[in-house]
Amino acid sequence: MNLRFVEAFYWVVTLESVTRAADKLHLTQSAVSARVAALEAELGTALVDRRDRKGFRVTVAGRRFFVYAEQMLNLQREVKAELGGGAARPVVLRVGAIESVLHSWLMEGVHRLRAAHPALALELTVETSPVLVDQ
Repeated sequence: MNLRFVEAFYWVVTLESVTRAADKLHLTQSAVSARVAALEAELGTALVDRRDRKGFRVTVAGRRFFVYAEQMLNLQREVKAELGGGAARPVVLRVGAIESVLHSWLMEGVHRLRAAHPALALELTVETSPVLVDQ
């Protein structure tokens, strides 16, 4: 079972809106609806009734599944906190530049970026344009 689909369902029910759930998850409304529909297909039952004039209603099966969805998402957070130490994954920024750009303005920007984000891992490649395009 895809936890992203479970999360979409959870937020639709919690926020009582596909639109607000989409905003919360940084997805389109159609993507959220598709995730909920895929979850319903996997479970073999409707979790929301889309025939309601006000948008949707949570079905009896949906209310029952919501309890499990909440537990699954809480467990996911616990596992991430326990095994991941609660630390965010390091961010790696890969930059490719030609020699003239590196010396004319790029290094100044790199220094400012590193000062603002000390945990940022930077991979800088200096090559000719054709080599950079191929990479």
